[in-house]
Amino acid sequence: MMQLFIAWVPFQRRSISMKSYFGYELQFLSFAFKSRFLRPLEYAFKAWKTLTLFLHQHPQVIWVQLPPSPILHIAYFYKIFFDKTVRIIADCHNATFRSPWIKIPGIVTLLNRCDLILIHNDLVKAQAVAIGVNSEKLYVLEDPPALVENNTKLNQQLFTHPLILCPCSFNYDEPIQTVLDAARLTPEITYVLTGKVERAKGIHDLSCIPTNIKFPGFLSQSEFDNLLCNADAILGLTKLDGIQLSVANEAVGAAKPMILANTHILKKLFYKGAIYVDAIDSNSIAQGCKEALLRKNELTQAVSELIIERQKRWLAQAEKLI
Repeated sequence: MMQLFIAWVPFQRRSISMKSYFGYELQFLSFAFKSRFLRPLEYAFKAWKTLTLFLHQHPQVIWVQLPPSPILHIAYFYKIFFDKTVRIIADCHNATFRSPWIKIPGIVTLLNRCDLILIHNDLVKAQAVAIGVNSEKLYVLEDPPALVENNTKLNQQLFTHPLILCPCSFNYDEPIQTVLDAARLTPEITYVLTGKVERAKGIHDLSCIPTNIKFPGFLSQSEFDNLLCNADAILGLTKLDGIQLSVANEAVGAAKPMILANTHILKKLFYKGAIYVDAIDSNSIAQGCKEALLRKNELTQAVSELIIERQKRWLAQAEKLI
């Protein structure tokens, strides 16, 4: 059975980690303009590319990663005009059910016509039902432990240790300024914030950066995995509950100690190997980072146990979908 998973992003660890189990072909469409004003043109290009892939490969099952929501419109265009038998599975990340994506015309209707709507935790399920998504179509499938390439040929001199890695998307929910303030309180620690820094424009003030903060930009998978495996601990913060944080799952896959926001969902999912902090308090973040480094060996062992437990939990969820 031909299954095709389409994501309009350059990289997503979740879909990569699930690929071997479900057996779909995965296509990332990474083309993007730097200017947000050109986003409609970018989406038009991706829509055409997506439709071309459908027409060439004739999938029996289409998986789409949301957001962005317009990808679901393209999947249904293909279903209506080219193959009415194709099944559509929507893998909905948390932002799917928040503005602006949920306000796109017709999106709730199209979600309810999907054969299956995957969500990542119970809290998001409640949010989806509240805005009119059919609960019978919803299924919670958490992230499996991330598949991380542990390359032994690491560049140990790239950044000084102790090193805390903080992958960022530079969205509104990330307390970037608070992280900068925490770095000022802990000058002995190197903080590496990966991701497209240009996305911070108009959202976060990066005009005054401490010397122990590093911005290497968006990294390739191999470069990121090397940095992940070389870090002493992983920092994952959000000001919103219900956000699962891909970085936390990547930390588990790499067996790294975590410093995480003390939200309900993160404490529930990552209940071992983590120090929980107040994401809007720089002192709390700074103290949490120092504690994670002091307890590195203990937390690493706990994360190793968490990998096994989360893998068993994920397999139990995934088996019900086949």
